[in-house]
Amino acid sequence: MKFRILTLILIILTSCINETKFDSEVWNKKGVDWQVTDFREKMVADLIKSDTLIGLNKIELFELIGKPGREFDNKLEYLVREKYEWNVDPEYIKYLWVDLDKNGIVTNCYLEKTR
Repeated sequence: MKFRILTLILIILTSCINETKFDSEVWNKKGVDWQVTDFREKMVADLIKSDTLIGLNKIELFELIGKPGREFDNKLEYLVREKYEWNVDPEYIKYLWVDLDKNGIVTNCYLEKTR
């Protein structure tokens, strides 16, 4: 009985983990939008914390995480997650922003969540 309870607790705790290691192939995977962004949302924290993007040039960046959805001067925007519940409007949208210096080198990246 104790083993079953311990196993159940372990399953619940591990299913609550929303962070996984960044994987370029999974990040760039094509498919249904909600599936793709679900994977990205779980990887983005590792991507930012590990400084994987810092120091890459634009070509290396595009090879690693693809081309951005939008580009503003030296800022690139990548869709991470568009989360819907029961409404037509999204519950929230998360973007990964990548800052480039004047030479096109990544200097910073951060997550932005909008409602």
